[in-house]
Amino acid sequence: MATNNSVVIFGASGNVGKFAVPALLKAGAKVTLVTRKGSKTTFQYKNATVVTADYSSQSELISIIRGHKSVISLLSVKALSLQRNLINAAIKAQATLFIPSEFSHNTTNKNMTSLLPVLGVKTKIIKYLQEREKDRLNWTGIITALFFNWGLPQGNFGFDLKAGKATIWDGGNASFSAANLDDISAAIVKVITDSSARERYKNQHVYVSSVQTTQNEILAAAEEVTGKKFKVAQFDSEEAFAYTTKPLPPGYSPQLLAVLAALQLSKRGLSNYQARVNAGHNRSIN
Repeated sequence: MATNNSVVIFGASGNVGKFAVPALLKAGAKVTLVTRKGSKTTFQYKNATVVTADYSSQSELISIIRGHKSVISLLSVKALSLQRNLINAAIKAQATLFIPSEFSHNTTNKNMTSLLPVLGVKTKIIKYLQEREKDRLNWTGIITALFFNWGLPQGNFGFDLKAGKATIWDGGNASFSAANLDDISAAIVKVITDSSARERYKNQHVYVSSVQTTQNEILAAAEEVTGKKFKVAQFDSEEAFAYTTKPLPPGYSPQLLAVLAALQLSKRGLSNYQARVNAGHNRSIN
């Protein structure tokens, strides 16, 4: 019989997994990590079970998931379509909760999914989950925008902190939400281990937000902390959005990275989740 805190995780080697797995183990969850056959990924978690599977084999997936209440998919962009196999197996194994690989920009916003096709793939998975609710598999989609504490040092918010440079989009006053990886992990733990939260957030998207800020606020803070004046370049987001008028090159191309930044930072306010929550769209985990 599955225990309420039992969870199987697919694709746990990425950024979210590196924070979520330790948090779940600390919370007392029974954790099984799955890697694809042929993968060189290894894990060093003392109290987690690690198995390999052929993601195209329903029998293998069902065998692994059976005995777990929850399934978390942290699959990468290239593997998103494989989630259908995981969902089907989860139903047959009698799991009751599926957390799909969202953890990014807002797939509930059609203005956003129309700009970036990969978000449309995630939307199709949500639609499939909605169709399978009748099979007693609930789901919770967790939307985070760009990861703040990981992305800021990487330059994802327009700042080169070491060089003292900033690229300010559309004047820098657009308010946006972003989430830290430890807060994302806390939200996952809550949904997995708290039965009331599991019920409250089932079959819907929820938002995780650690900061509500603007580029100009970050710039002021960075200059205060470093004690130096940043070299600032202004950028019009419409130049990035122009890339979406034709298919983007494969992989993490400069064009794709520019579009991801535009979705986060532009004056269109596509990543201002606080505004959506206040307007009655979806919910924040608390």
